[in-house]
Amino acid sequence: MQAGPPNPERGLLQVVSGTGEFNDAIVRNFLTTNKLDQAGVDYQIIAITGPQSSGKSTLLNHVFGTNFEEMDAFKGRGQTTKGIWLARSTRVVTPPTLVMDLEGSDGRERGEDDTSFERQSSLFALAIADVLVINIWAKDIGRETGSGKPLLKTVFQVNLKLFAPAPNRRRTVLLFVFRDRTRTPLPKLVEVWTGDLERMWESIAKPAQFAESSLTDFFEVQYAALPNFEEKEEDFRAESFLLKRRFQLDEEESLVRVSSDKLPGHTLGLSMQKVWEVIREQKDLNLPAHKVMVANIRCGEIAADQLQALKQDQAWVSLSQDASAGLVPGFGGRSNALISSCLSGYDEEARYFDPGVKQAKQAELLQKLHEAFLPAFNAQQSHLHQAMVAAFQQSLKASLAAHPRSFASSAARCKNEALQHYKEGLQDAYVEGTQWDTQQPSSAFQAKIDAITAELKNDQIVKVSAGARKSLGDVLSGPALALLDAAPQDLWPRLDSLCSRAVSSVHQASQEKLTGYELSKAEEKRMWQQLVAACQERLDGYLQEVTHTLHGRMKDRFAQHFSRDEHNLPRVWGTRTRIPLITSQARLAAAQMLALLAVDRLRAPKGAVAQVEKAVLALAASAGQQRAASSDLGSLASSTSTSSNNSSSVEPQPDSLDMLTASEWPGISPEHVLQSPSQCRTLWRHFVSDSELSVQQALATQQAQRAASNRAPPLWALAAIGVLGWNEAVAMLYNPIWLVIILLLGLFCYSLYKELDVDAELQHGPLPAALSLAANFLPASRRVMSRSGQSLRSWLQPEHYGQIMQTVQAQAQTAMGKAKEAQASSSSVHSTQNNLQQRHGATVGIEMSSSIPAAGSDSHVKSH
Repeated sequence: MQAGPPNPERGLLQVVSGTGEFNDAIVRNFLTTNKLDQAGVDYQIIAITGPQSSGKSTLLNHVFGTNFEEMDAFKGRGQTTKGIWLARSTRVVTPPTLVMDLEGSDGRERGEDDTSFERQSSLFALAIADVLVINIWAKDIGRETGSGKPLLKTVFQVNLKLFAPAPNRRRTVLLFVFRDRTRTPLPKLVEVWTGDLERMWESIAKPAQFAESSLTDFFEVQYAALPNFEEKEEDFRAESFLLKRRFQLDEEESLVRVSSDKLPGHTLGLSMQKVWEVIREQKDLNLPAHKVMVANIRCGEIAADQLQALKQDQAWVSLSQDASAGLVPGFGGRSNALISSCLSGYDEEARYFDPGVKQAKQAELLQKLHEAFLPAFNAQQSHLHQAMVAAFQQSLKASLAAHPRSFASSAARCKNEALQHYKEGLQDAYVEGTQWDTQQPSSAFQAKIDAITAELKNDQIVKVSAGARKSLGDVLSGPALALLDAAPQDLWPRLDSLCSRAVSSVHQASQEKLTGYELSKAEEKRMWQQLVAACQERLDGYLQEVTHTLHGRMKDRFAQHFSRDEHNLPRVWGTRTRIPLITSQARLAAAQMLALLAVDRLRAPKGAVAQVEKAVLALAASAGQQRAASSDLGSLASSTSTSSNNSSSVEPQPDSLDMLTASEWPGISPEHVLQSPSQCRTLWRHFVSDSELSVQQALATQQAQRAASNRAPPLWALAAIGVLGWNEAVAMLYNPIWLVIILLLGLFCYSLYKELDVDAELQHGPLPAALSLAANFLPASRRVMSRSGQSLRSWLQPEHYGQIMQTVQAQAQTAMGKAKEAQASSSSVHSTQNNLQQRHGATVGIEMSSSIPAAGSDSHVKSH
């Protein structure tokens, strides 16, 4: 039956066209029209398959009363039904029966190269039908191809693979109808065909779950035989009527099987569509024709021979070895020539075979040839990569040697040249027609060049940075150690300024050395940070060294202030030296050093630093000092703290740090602490203990000086003075003016002796003492005369005379009360006034000799 639209008059429709298109809308409409959508599972589908022109349509029309188009023998034998057709039986109505007529197999219209549709349609019928009628010529029983065994074998195998039916549940009935039966009895035909079916089933490849299953687990096999329609038409009609009864439900040998596993009628159209789609996508059904199979085999052999010949070709062997050893000029051209030679040989031998197969095998051969050349090409890429990298390095080093301050421009120029040479070398080695990846090797080569450039740049940066750190140490060590040794009050600001200047100068020098390298802002920032970190690291090392020797430094600071005066000369412990005050000042200097080096003030908060300084000075002021020393040290400590007070001692404020119990500095991170509170207490206690010896030695020396100055002259000296100075004494007694002059001169010399502190100067040695006394003689003389004049003027003031007159009057009144006569009293008063005047003069002389701190002038002394 030719393809065309559905024929309502004949009750037919085409389910699948000859080109394989499923008519979904027409099928659904047909099922609705025939009320199959209301039948539930109470229906059956009968399909028939078999060779073309074997009388399939005739059999269906006589058995089921359908109107499928039959072959007209007078018009010749040919294809009648094309595609898959469907009709409803008019003779078997219980249950409702659909009859499916399939295009015949082994037809000349499709030819030997197109056998896919007959396999697809047969598998479709097997999957959809409840009863599959297989039309076979009786004379073909025992034959392999004529009986349709290859078709059945393929259909059985693919059916198990695609649909995986459940064994012994819903078995499809296979009704084998032997047409044009002969004298061979039906039981014999059945016996032969059953054996063939069993061997066929054993030979097919089954899924693992069906390995032990038999044919009867999935199919129910039934048989029938019919006479020749043309020769025995009446017998054919009679037996067709008997066969029709087997498709009714109430017959004894009925082929109708009631099953609840069937799909409802309203889903039958959708089910048929999906089954056909699955079958159409199954490639196992698209088996080639015989000449295609031969072409596949032979062309594959020719391709294999050509590939083997290439591998044995001396040109290929030589090229492969050269490619593995090093870079081969013209590798791509030589490879293309060898590949072209192999393809030409293949074309020559395969020109008689199917063109499609020939081209497909040629493509496979070309792919295998490319695969054979790929390792050599990869080796060429590797050699090219290495050669270009070496050339780039050599070119860059030569450029830097000629222009050391143009690194960035030289690197960019050498990179462009290397990339250009690499691209040219890659094109020379490339094989035409391949799809080999050259982008990734090119990217890898560029990445390698960038890595080399970055490594050289980084090496230079590291080298310059190392030199910068060394220079920083040279610049920083001397001044920083000197500052830490001196430990002035502005130590930390000066250290900060020193570090900033050192880092700036070294960084500027480093930038000059890296001229032409075009450092990024991030790299410059990193170098600056590295220098700052190196500076801080060195400073931390110096500070650690200072903290380890802080006790000795405190002793040195104490000795400097205690043993040397303001002129940095060794101190002489004279009788007038105030050792307690000097001791307190020296200890205060040591305490200030301890407070200065207790924490890292460059990184610690300023408020916490002030609290640390105050606490350390308070500890020094209250650590077992003498009363006078405590008063002096307290006033000095309070003057150096942030809050000025005039108290004589430093006492902890309610909100201040208690140094006796504190274990850490509040508000200061542990890494910024150089000496903890407990370490400060220990250091100060040891320092005070060590400094006591120096203080005791000074006090002992001063006591010895005092004892030496209080000794009386020896008796022999007094006797010598009396004998040798007798004449002078008599002369002075006879002349009181000389006596007064000598007395005043003696007092002046004594005052000058004390002012020059001759005893202390002589302890320095004769020559230094003479030089010092000569230098200070005139200034000391002026100071003594100035103080004497001031003392004289103070005694000559009228207020002193008033006090004297009051004293005289009081004494006169006392004398008058005791005197017997008023005249004697008056004369006594007169004599008393004269005595007082004489006493006043003597008192003025004594005051000049004893009042050392008084001020005066030379002119006053002379006038007196």
